[in-house]
Amino acid sequence: MTTATLSTRLLALLFAAVVAIIYLPIVVMAIFSFSSSRFQTLPFSDGTAEWYVRVFTDGQYSEGFLNSVLLASAVAVTATAIGFACAYSLVNARIPGKMLITLFVLAPLAVPLLLVGISLRLYFAKLGIQPSLWLVWIGQVLYVLPLAVLNLRNRIAQIPKSHEEAAWALGASPLRAIADVVLPACRFALLATLILTFTFAFDEFVIAYFLTNFSITLPIKIWTTLVTGFDPTINALGTMVFLFSMTLGIAAQALFMRKDVR
Repeated sequence: MTTATLSTRLLALLFAAVVAIIYLPIVVMAIFSFSSSRFQTLPFSDGTAEWYVRVFTDGQYSEGFLNSVLLASAVAVTATAIGFACAYSLVNARIPGKMLITLFVLAPLAVPLLLVGISLRLYFAKLGIQPSLWLVWIGQVLYVLPLAVLNLRNRIAQIPKSHEEAAWALGASPLRAIADVVLPACRFALLATLILTFTFAFDEFVIAYFLTNFSITLPIKIWTTLVTGFDPTINALGTMVFLFSMTLGIAAQALFMRKDVR
């Protein structure tokens, strides 16, 4: 066995171990979501779909899901719109220190969410603003905005500037050129960014926990249920949320890989 082959097998083994560590707990959760027992113990009890039914019949879960969907939708639209404007400016602006400005815009990606949640809570409390879903919307937009800027900046940078210049030469205003040239060329990237920011906002817990009191989101409902006492419904809910998020993530990745040719 050559050294290269051995290295390849070791890397493959390491990758398989990492994947197992990440996904094995989720697989166990999915298996026990069909167990009729209220406790996660072996041997496995009779199969049932009771816990999935409870997800849809329990008012608190449905309320949390609705809040999360509405909130994540608002965050995705806002962050994508602002992110496109920022990304376009960062690509086309000719100002000193543009690289530093770009790094400053993207820097929040490296800030721990715990610090973001605490700082926003203290800041809004200082202003006398009470926690609410509106504050969660603002906080989550700040959280996903750098991601939107990064994704759209990469796509806009691939569009030849000559396309816009041709539109200007034909009499189009700068805004009309953006609407007729840049936006159509970014349509898949925009849709992918919408999906990706929605997914991140839908699953986000820390900022939502610090910036709301009584209007719970789905991650907060899951956390409070686990703290106050285990409910087997969480297995079913967690499985559904995982499949939902994975589907959105795969869809976003597929859109990012498509070529926006017009």
